[in-house]
Amino acid sequence: MLVNFRFKNCRSFYKESVLSMEATTDTELREINTFSVNEKIMPKDENELLKSAIIFGGNASGKTNVLKALSYMRNVILTSASQWPIVQGNEPFIFYEDSFNKESLYEVELIQDGVFFRYGFTIIKGAIASEWLDKREERIANVFKRDYNNITIVGADKAAAKIINLTSNTLFLSMGANYNLQIRNILLSVMQWFQNLLIVFENNANSLDIYDLEHGKYRKQALEILTLADIGIKNIEVTKNRVANMANINDVLRFNTQLQTQQFGQLKQEDANIYDIDVQTSFDIYDAVGRSKHQKKVMLYKNRGFNSEGTERLLCYLGWLLAALDQGRVLVIDEMDSKLHFLVADYLIKLFNSIDKNPKNAQLICTAHNVMLMDEDLRRDQIYFTSKDKFGESTLISLADFKNVRKTELFSKRYLAGFYAALPDMTKGL
Repeated sequence: MLVNFRFKNCRSFYKESVLSMEATTDTELREINTFSVNEKIMPKDENELLKSAIIFGGNASGKTNVLKALSYMRNVILTSASQWPIVQGNEPFIFYEDSFNKESLYEVELIQDGVFFRYGFTIIKGAIASEWLDKREERIANVFKRDYNNITIVGADKAAAKIINLTSNTLFLSMGANYNLQIRNILLSVMQWFQNLLIVFENNANSLDIYDLEHGKYRKQALEILTLADIGIKNIEVTKNRVANMANINDVLRFNTQLQTQQFGQLKQEDANIYDIDVQTSFDIYDAVGRSKHQKKVMLYKNRGFNSEGTERLLCYLGWLLAALDQGRVLVIDEMDSKLHFLVADYLIKLFNSIDKNPKNAQLICTAHNVMLMDEDLRRDQIYFTSKDKFGESTLISLADFKNVRKTELFSKRYLAGFYAALPDMTKGL
């Protein structure tokens, strides 16, 4: 479960920003859109979390950068133990000349294995400057802290910290999990949370083969939703074909030629092999009196243009959504509503804001453009806005932070009128 995500000096955000999944004291839709965690994990007055949060904002206002900041943090954690210099990929705010010399902050408060953790790190000039992990038992207590390459571990592992050789590109969280430390299980637990975190951007190449997992359970559930959406698809079947072995030079040369002349589905690498993954969609063909006689089979990608772009996007997202709900995971999706009808996008969000459909309290964090979604059974603390000022600096703010916002008013109307976020005035060009 995600509690809070803090970040600073990252992409279009210069000042510290917080995406919080902690519910406010507002009682609206409390039974459906929020859930409580055990008071032993979080204090009673802080233990209510949101099932979803949606970020709205104009083009280039910073919506996607919120998600990219979290994605970057995840990638650093999962790859830094391999000495891969991904820390160099940190992108401080570009429009202030001193930004590269200031720290970039990434911190997450999370719940994993029934325990509350606070983990974070800072980067200055492409090097890890500090790192920390706190754990709540009866109170918040430090597990380890780092100052550049010096590590301090609380407890019996204190002496071991002196022999661990850290580099400026390596996080102790990632490195320490490889040592026989007493805190190893704690480190692995936090690592597991980041491994379970699902972050989906439009070009993600792992969305289709999800339908073959769990004995096709997600495929059957997706078909039910496609039927509700009245798209006309009667069946879907995932195809997965190996197209190249990257260890074979002849395969590589042939594959490079095919890329110029042949349409592929989603290309995915597993070890040395490259696979072409597509979805075969089936439609009923009727006779003159409306009887279904046979089915037309169309590949989603190889026959691109037959299915709508909205259908393609829906099929790419549904697997992630259903897997997150089934496993109780945190799912982050950019442009959730892109190319989707409002009713479809609203339905997908309501799957998370549900007791029956979301019994494991999965969480959805997404960006969206369709402002009508604001007015559809969302609490004020579930709605976020991004704005960008004349210096190119983005801000992130929750609707719950605004005073005198009535529950009965149309949030979308006031948003478009500029009450909650700065929007471009397109009327000046008319």
